[in-house]
Amino acid sequence: LSTLNLLRSDQSTLTIEQWNLLSNLSHCYDEYSGVTLGERFMNEQMSLPPKLRLKSEALNRYFNDSMEGTQLLYKNNQDFLSLSANNRSVLLNNTIKYITDLSTNFIYHLIGLLSYPAYYNTVALITHPSVEPTAKCLANIIQFDIIVMKLLLAIVSFSTINYTTYSNIPPINVLNIKQVLDIQDKYIELLWRYLLYKYNYAQAVICCLNMIRCLFVVTEGISKSDNLQFFNDKVKHLIEETEQSLNRND
Repeated sequence: LSTLNLLRSDQSTLTIEQWNLLSNLSHCYDEYSGVTLGERFMNEQMSLPPKLRLKSEALNRYFNDSMEGTQLLYKNNQDFLSLSANNRSVLLNNTIKYITDLSTNFIYHLIGLLSYPAYYNTVALITHPSVEPTAKCLANIIQFDIIVMKLLLAIVSFSTINYTTYSNIPPINVLNIKQVLDIQDKYIELLWRYLLYKYNYAQAVICCLNMIRCLFVVTEGISKSDNLQFFNDKVKHLIEETEQSLNRND
């Protein structure tokens, strides 16, 4: 909110249209109550005796609950809703793993969960020990300005490329790729203008590089988790629920 107030006082790097888009995007993601859920979880855990805090069973339940909110990041975005059912379906299938990983880990960062060793122990337990170093690397990178993170999520949600893992199933492409890329370009330009407003040129470039590094780390984590049945089942469930909800509202 403080960042948005700053933008209201100086829109020198943003057009009125871009300011409105940024404001709408921020409200869109504010409706995603993942932070509230996470803060409640942490408060409950910190009220317990130290030896009973952040046990694997409780963390596993919270991980599952926090992933549920991912679908709202699509359902509340008006640009996403403007697409055809086919394009929405393709983008959901291509990007939801990234969006889930990025959004949940950013929330874990905001609520302070990433500073507890128990978090990484549970990640290693429910996935694979090789995922733990990736999770720690992501925790060090994902410390972005909240507006930057919202823009990154928007950009990734309109990504038309999905080469994280390979399969024998041929890829399905969007029917109107120009429309999707135009939307993504709009968010990319908005991100760059916001970075130039918030930081100097060198800092803006460094932030962009860190976002690219972040996506590489997320890709690594997804590739290591791709053979986990519970993860794939959860992603499939999120896609089906989101598509059903969107189709009902068409």
